[in-house]
Amino acid sequence: MGGGPRPFYAALLDMPALTPEARRFIEAEAERRIGWGSQAIAAGHAQLSLALASNDPAAVQQAANEVRSGVLRLESGTAALQAIAAGTPPRQFAQAWFREQLSISSPEAAPMVMEGGPWGLSWYHLTTMAFLVAFLLGALMIQYARMRRIGGLVERLTPGGAPGAAAAPKRDDATSPGTLAPDKGVAEQPAAPAARPVAATPDAPASAKKPWSGKLRVAAIFRETDTVKTFRLMNPEGGDIPFTFLAGQFITLAAEIDGKPVRRSYTIASSACQRSYVEIAIKREDHGAESRHLHDQVAVGDQLQVSGPSGAFTFTGEEADSIVLISGGIGITPMMCVVRCLNDKSYSGDIFFLHGARRVDDFVFHEELGYLQKRHPNLHVVATMGKVSATPWDGAQGPVSKEFIAQAVPDIAHRRVHICGPPAMMEAVKTSLLELGVAQNKIKTEAFGAAQGRVPSGPEPTAAAPPGPVPGDAPVAPAPAALPSAAAQVEFTTSGKTAPLAPDQTVLEAAEAIGVEIDYACRVGTCGTCVVPLKSGEVTMAVEDGLPTDEKAKGIILACQAKSIGNLVVEA
Repeated sequence: MGGGPRPFYAALLDMPALTPEARRFIEAEAERRIGWGSQAIAAGHAQLSLALASNDPAAVQQAANEVRSGVLRLESGTAALQAIAAGTPPRQFAQAWFREQLSISSPEAAPMVMEGGPWGLSWYHLTTMAFLVAFLLGALMIQYARMRRIGGLVERLTPGGAPGAAAAPKRDDATSPGTLAPDKGVAEQPAAPAARPVAATPDAPASAKKPWSGKLRVAAIFRETDTVKTFRLMNPEGGDIPFTFLAGQFITLAAEIDGKPVRRSYTIASSACQRSYVEIAIKREDHGAESRHLHDQVAVGDQLQVSGPSGAFTFTGEEADSIVLISGGIGITPMMCVVRCLNDKSYSGDIFFLHGARRVDDFVFHEELGYLQKRHPNLHVVATMGKVSATPWDGAQGPVSKEFIAQAVPDIAHRRVHICGPPAMMEAVKTSLLELGVAQNKIKTEAFGAAQGRVPSGPEPTAAAPPGPVPGDAPVAPAPAALPSAAAQVEFTTSGKTAPLAPDQTVLEAAEAIGVEIDYACRVGTCGTCVVPLKSGEVTMAVEDGLPTDEKAKGIILACQAKSIGNLVVEA
């Protein structure tokens, strides 16, 4: 069997002299090698780009081998052309080539005619390696920038962060009234959680900056009960909603109804862990201008004027290793946002959800809570109905009492509690919690209707309290009345107006009386929307929940709470 053609440099060993025939053979072979090498380098670079983009180490190695093979062929062809140009006999420069490839030095052999560079490498070799290093560094920088962008998007999508891991508490066989568990109202109850260190900083609003304001499109409307509808709002331009929020915050809707401007605030009920849309669940009130307008007039495709988010009644899962949510009526909406978000992020702590409704037919999100409880063993839902209705109910009946709470939540004194509902219900629940040993600083409240921004723990203030915020219709600005007689006055520097200021009148009310615009939402001191700089004077504020300590130290006040018996200068 005949052998194949000998390799190029092996064939040169049989050519002792550089004859014309040998020169033609070497030139042709050298040009072919240069062409092959150039093509291999180009192909290797292309493969390397694809391999880096797909983050495939094996493909990167294969591409590097392809480039290396091309460089060797290109160098061998170039060296052959240089040798015949210098008149070096073929056998001599072939031997020199082999010695260089095998790293064998020979003082007797003539050196290859290749211009040397640092570290014994040719300049061509050094240039090629420098190009490859620059290419790899550029690809790594692009990949790093992509990862930073992805990390930023993930951080924006998860404003509350993932909760820390917590050991699952041991459960006992206690039963709860009105539970939605499938075993005839009996739910497993966990034992008391382990002690958790008190946070070094107090609860604060998510942000002290001005809320976002713009249009959102009504993408869907869901009927929850005979009187409650859920409105799903999305970005009219597509993509995510143009703001982030925390579980428990609310947004404010503004509209002109019957020729009058109306503003109402509604708690976000959808999960804060996704940003495709926000949902608000609204109960139709016979005397609620905005709720009647939304229920009766607004349709899918309409656009609503929205501002927000606002509010400090939040829970992200980082604040405690378990949470007790107690709601009444439509006060269930902020609790649904919390439950949905905690489940979305696989919160490992126990979630106790206690709800009171007038009838089973008024129990909003009843079916969804039953499904979530079956799916998430750390969610314990118990409810009580105030009245008997045609719909069967095997659970508890009556108010959310001290006994109801104690039976539903083991060792409640060590847990954080959030309450939202009508004012009378909230005051009764807070009294029960204090009697059960829950510390004042572990009780967080949010009221609606005619409630305070927080349930008072001491004597009632002498001044009449403004209407309260959130799950239902929030307060509308009062119609400007006759300017009160007062010894004090407040000067608004931005608008260049001055208004009289009565001792029982807030800065916001004084501003509205003379047409000075100050943004607001809750009007009870919890949302932080109405913050304005105080340039001169002193004020008192009954509620400061929406004002961070550092901003208060800088002279920032809540216009809806600030009152004074002296002259004031305010930037508004």
